Amino acid sequence: MNKGELQNAKRRALNILDAWNNVTGAIATGTSWYWELQGVIEDAVDCGAQAALDVYVPLDTEKEALTPEEEDLYQAMNDLRPD
Repeated sequence: MNKGELQNAKRRALNILDAWNNVTGAIATGTSWYWELQGVIEDAVDCGAQAALDVYVPLDTEKEALTPEEEDLYQAMNDLRPD
């Protein structure tokens, strides 16, 4: 998986969220709740990408103090292989 594929997966997931929200009207767009939900969706896609690559690296939203080795692994996940 490369960065472009990950970005496409996030866009797809956010489009699915928007389609659902347009039908249900559950969360008003442009609100803090809406932006938080988008962040959760993006984190879920990142978790799926990690599972597909058989790696685990804490996401920014769950990241606390990391060891230097964990920080290196985290950076490697963010620098997904180029196309």
